[in-house]
Amino acid sequence: MVGGCFAASGPGQFAMIEGNMNSALYQKNLKENVLSSVCDLKLKCNWVIQQDKDPKHKSMLTSEWFKRNKMKDLECSSPSPDLNLIEML
Repeated sequence: MVGGCFAASGPGQFAMIEGNMNSALYQKNLKENVLSSVCDLKLKCNWVIQQDKDPKHKSMLTSEWFKRNKMKDLECSSPSPDLNLIEML
């Protein structure tokens, strides 16, 4: 699987992920790729991450990780093609 991120200012880092991703691997990916991409893209401190309601995204461990790292999560309603930004790439 390939994981990645992007912002209006451009694409962030991509990561090759082997096997099944769980909450711990997801948090590792956030730390190693998303947070460094935020710095690389020179995003200001008011950036927000958008993710779907996958269990690893919404787990208690991931929620606690978000709080410890002061990351803001955009609350999404049910799946909507209008909010699936990856489809635009």
